[in-house]
Amino acid sequence: MTKTNFTGNNVLDFNRYYNGKEEPPLFRKQYIDLNDKLFIPVDDLGLLCLSDNPSDNVILHHFVKDKRQNKFVFNENPPLDLFQKVYAVTSSDLSVDSANSYEIFNLSNILKARINAYRLQNEFDLLVILTLIWGAEDTFNFAFENVERGSIVAVSSQAVEDVGVFKKGFAKAVAMIAPEYICWYGNVYDWVADYYDVSRIIRMQTRTQLIKQKQLVEKSRWQGNLFSA
Repeated sequence: MTKTNFTGNNVLDFNRYYNGKEEPPLFRKQYIDLNDKLFIPVDDLGLLCLSDNPSDNVILHHFVKDKRQNKFVFNENPPLDLFQKVYAVTSSDLSVDSANSYEIFNLSNILKARINAYRLQNEFDLLVILTLIWGAEDTFNFAFENVERGSIVAVSSQAVEDVGVFKKGFAKAVAMIAPEYICWYGNVYDWVADYYDVSRIIRMQTRTQLIKQKQLVEKSRWQGNLFSA
């Protein structure tokens, strides 16, 4: 792999968790049951009420703005009391600038996201779905290497700036990882079927869908209380 010069806080993170190796740590395949799961954003815990038993059927995801997820990514002591209340979590979805592909910005965030995935699995012993993020081709090894083949991963098509870059990275990810399932946030492009069996894509509920569901539940409860004997 071509040597990369890191700058800023990603140097500290990289050396601390990877012992100076210029490659991401191993992400282990875990058995995760995806049947009838609610995918709830990590910053909107009011939606947990949609589940009678979050520890059985809720997966917290990080498809939220960077500033909202930073406290979960960079905190020395993540909120385990929260993470342990749910069935599984996705790793962080820090932004990459795929349109301009600034190398240091992209690699820094990809590495921080992999640190997050590594810690959640190995330090805190959680069920973790690896969120795949990537930029141009020079980020692919950092984004997709050392992921155990057949792992369940998560992908978001929200706010994609360069569909060509996204498509090339997706094809490479599928070839390298061969995911058992992909949990997908946003619209699934038609061309995805050229690279992956779309019957193995699990569509994640959007925030809007979850809020509407919550409103229906609250309305039903209100009407039940209103007309109860």
